[in-house]
Amino acid sequence: MPYWAEKIGVPRALGVEFPFAQTLGMPYDVSFQNAVIQQALEVLETAPAPGTVIHSPLKWPEPAPEALADWQPAFPSPIVKELAPNIRDLIRQKRLSSR
Repeated sequence: MPYWAEKIGVPRALGVEFPFAQTLGMPYDVSFQNAVIQQALEVLETAPAPGTVIHSPLKWPEPAPEALADWQPAFPSPIVKELAPNIRDLIRQKRLSSR
């Protein structure tokens, strides 16, 4: 999730635009998963500075609306329902406390 990597300030990250919880790709697609891992290792080796986010050129093999429908729950979990209204404040507090 490149947006959050940039906002939180991770040392380096590979941004993949895949459905939530499918960071390496579709289940059982070993060659695709290996490609993602190889890209992540390259980011670790070649990132020019802290905070670098490299966006992967790999694309999810299904159309986005279809992929979203497959993994998006019909109703938010209790924790998501509780945190969603305050997520920006929680992130700000985290960033201020880490300074």
